[in-house]
Order: sequence, then C-alpha cells, then structure tokens
Amino acid sequence: MASAQIRGTNQGPGAFEPDSIYEPDFPYRPKSINIDGRRIAYFDEGKGPRSILMVHGNPVSGYVYAPLMRRLLPDFRCIVPDLMGFGMSDKPSNEEAYSLSGHIAMMAEFIYRLDLHNLAIIGHDWGGPIGFGAAVQEPERYTHLVILNTMTEAPMKILPHYWLPFHILLRTRRLFSYLVRDRGLFQRLGVAIMEPQDQAVYARANHDWSTRAGIAAFPRMIPNNSRHPNYPILQEIVSKLESWDIPALVLFSDHDSVFTAEQGQRFTERMVNAQFELIAGPKHFLQYEQPDLIDRLIRSFLEA
Repeated sequence: MASAQIRGTNQGPGAFEPDSIYEPDFPYRPKSINIDGRRIAYFDEGKGPRSILMVHGNPVSGYVYAPLMRRLLPDFRCIVPDLMGFGMSDKPSNEEAYSLSGHIAMMAEFIYRLDLHNLAIIGHDWGGPIGFGAAVQEPERYTHLVILNTMTEAPMKILPHYWLPFHILLRTRRLFSYLVRDRGLFQRLGVAIMEPQDQAVYARANHDWSTRAGIAAFPRMIPNNSRHPNYPILQEIVSKLESWDIPALVLFSDHDSVFTAEQGQRFTERMVNAQFELIAGPKHFLQYEQPDLIDRLIRSFLEA
C-alpha cells in the first residue's frame, strides 16, 4: 500500500491548551501528538480493558463520536483523533498537503505511538479507508472491526443524484474552491441535520478559507474510476479486509445519501467473519443520530 513512512521521528503525546472549539460544558479535553511536524489532536478517555479507536470522515471531526463515546464510557477506553485539517488538529492551507496515503500513514503512526493493542476500530465515511488502511498494516493490534457507512468497493460508486454536480465541480476548480472553501457550502450542508450547537463546533473548527483545505481535498480523493491514483489504494484495503479473519460488524443506515445499505450488505457477504445490521432512520451520521442503538450493538458485538 502506498503510504509515507514517518515512524519514530517526532515528539510524543501531551496535553495542550489552544483556544477551544467546544462549548464550556463539554466534559472532555483533547491531548495532542506531533506527527510529521503536524499537531494531531485526540480524545483519550476511559480505562476499560478494551480500547476502541474511532475514526471520522468529512466534513466533521472526532467530535462526531461524542454522543457514542459518552455511552461507551466508562466501560471502554475511547481514543478519538481529529484528522489533519479537522477539529483541533493542524490545518495546512494547501490542498496538496492532503492525500489518502498521507492520512493513512499518519493514522498508522498515531496508533504506533500510542502503542494501541487489543483494539476495536470504528471507521465512518473517510474514516473507513483511513482507519482500516492503517489497520491492515498491523493486523495483530486489532480484535474487532466496526464499519459504519463507508467505502466498501473500488472504485467507489457515485450515486446518481451526485454524479453530475460531482463531475462539474471537480472540473471547475475555481467554482469548487469558492463554494467549498470561501463559502463553506459543503461543510454547512454536511452537518445540516445536526443540532445548532454541534454545527457551531464544526464552524469554529473550519471557520475560513485557510482552514477548509482538508474539506476541499477529500472530494478529489474519491477513486470513482480505475484510473484514479487512489483506486489501487482502496482496492488493496478492501481486498485485505475481505480476506481478514477478524470479527466485523457492518452497520449501514437506510437513509444515507452517500452510501447504500446494499453496498454494506454486499461487503459483509464478501468478508470472512462479518455480520450486517441495517439501521433504520438515520442518514449519513448514524453514530450521531442513533447513539443509543449503536452503543448497544457495539457492546453486544464486543462482548460476544
């Protein structure tokens, strides 16, 4: 798998106190680790015998898992990083600083530096290929996979209602940059179903043009055909997941406008040791919209 090698070259983890994007009553405080010269923020809460790593996608941050983390604590240790470009992590303003292989390498280094073992990993949206892309490099660290509304096929299929705007915007870079970076359109639409106070967290995290490069970079990373440079990366990740004899719980919602439940079902059938659950009601962020149900399903899965 093509990924930059950055292991063992930077400072270790520690607390930090920048201006917070969170509400004053939010009970968790992030830590940070320096990886390849970038500060990566993360929550590390709980002291249970099993650790759960939760990896987010676009255009949110680790905060999207806060409702689920609250429920899983105190029975599990929950580690929830902000990808570079999101949350309280560093946000390079140049879109070329972001790549799928780079995100995977940083996630693999994050896991190595925190020395995580006996680990269940949850991947949602881009957190799937990034988190699972790191996991297949060191499978001995992991005991369970939890797969939420994410890429399960290479190339990724663009659903019909997105096909035309997707191709138009990617071919008109100036318009795309104006809408996504100057106006924050993708960011606002992406979290529109959330409560206003939660939308405000993401607005503060990516508050202007210079902080939205990571959001703008992800759509161009989508391997929507076999000629895309990320196609072989996603293909290799999917192939390794399908042949990995590890317990996997695949949870897809029935109203997601990005990924379909049928994609999740097909992926489950191709895996060695997976079970599928359809989550009725939620749209894309099922861990945010149905945290009680997701908590119960994960607990049952991990304790089986």
